[in-house]
Parts: sequence; structure tokens; C-alpha cells
Amino acid sequence: MVMESSERDMERKIGILTAKGRTGADPQSSRCGERGTTLIEALIAVLVAMIGVFGLGSLIFEATVTNKNQGTEVTRATIYAQDKMEKLLSLDFNACTQASSSQPASCNTTNIGATGWTQGLLAGGTTGEQANGSYTVQDSCPASGTSVGYVDYLSPDGLQLPTGGPASSCSALTGATVGYVRMWQITDLPSTGGPAIKEVSVAVYSMLSVSTGTARPIVTLTSYLSNPY
Repeated sequence: MVMESSERDMERKIGILTAKGRTGADPQSSRCGERGTTLIEALIAVLVAMIGVFGLGSLIFEATVTNKNQGTEVTRATIYAQDKMEKLLSLDFNACTQASSSQPASCNTTNIGATGWTQGLLAGGTTGEQANGSYTVQDSCPASGTSVGYVDYLSPDGLQLPTGGPASSCSALTGATVGYVRMWQITDLPSTGGPAIKEVSVAVYSMLSVSTGTARPIVTLTSYLSNPY
């Protein structure tokens, strides 16, 4: 009886020690495994968050560019196109349809008084539109060509250049910061038996657009002018 009891006590103690041995050795390695899994999950979460932030930043940048190009710049270009159109439509029809050399200085709306720049309402000029639908902006003051007398330049604030008054040549624009280019075209429409009618088109290019490569916001207005006399 005593021996059996001792044996049972011994087996019980061995079982307890064995259980303690199993449960005492594993927790540390288990905790180490848990730490590794948590770190990996944290790194993945950070990576996903960074991707999301970069993606959101790209969307914000694109929205800012779109707002400037298609919002601010187009709005200003529309105002400047309307201003030029009103000036052209207000010119004296008879005086400003004479030969260039016979027109008064008031027929020149370009702010450049060089020879050949007083074209008034004579047919000519271009809006920059090409046959394939693209546009070519006259971004520098021309000494010759179809744009002479049919283009002017504005500062970023919308002031006609040169700001000191009418210039005797294009050289007065050297070094000036051009914010907008206005180009216009005047076309004599076929006679219908009534008064002479002219088609006047004004295009404004913004040189202040961002991240658009060679493309720039453009506004084009077209109106008609007839001989009131």
C-alpha cells in the first residue's frame, strides 16, 4: 500500500513536471512568433498607407492643374478676348478699311506703331488655327508674316505690352514677361447685295498654364461687323 501510494505520488509529480516543462518552454517562442507577425503586418499597413497617400497627392495635383488651366486661365482669357473684340468692333468702319498707310493711328489696336502694324479692319491675320485642328501661337513679336498688325501681348496681370505706351518696334517687348497672346483674324464675307460684312475672330492663348506640355488653354470668340454707313 505504501509503495503503491509512493509510486502514484511519484507519477503525479513527474506528470506535473512534464506539463510544466511543456508549458514553460513554449511561451517564449510563441511570443517571439507573435512579435514577428505583428511587425510584418505593421510594415504592410504602412506600405498600403503610403501608396494611398501618394495616389491622393497625385489626384490633388491634377485637380489643382485642371482648376488653374480650365478655371482661372480660361476665365481670364475670355475676359481679354471680349476686351479685344469690343475694341475691334468699335473702330471706325470707313477709316479703318482704307489702305494701311492711309489709316489713322486710332485704327491700330496692337500698341506697336511700327510700319505695317496699322491694319484696322482690313482682311487678314490668323487665330493660329491650322488645317488639322491644332493651333500655333505667335508667342514672339513678329517682324513679318500674317500676324503683323493682328496680334498683341499682355502681361500676367492683363496689361497690354509694352506698358509704357505704343512702341516703335517689336524690340520694346524684349525681356517682357508675356502672360497672354491675343491673335485675331478679319474675313470679308461674300456680298449678298447688302452692306459689307466682316467676320472677326479673336483667339487668346494663356502662357501661364501648368503641366500641359505644348498645349495651352485657348478661348476663341467670333462676331460680325457690317458697314453702318
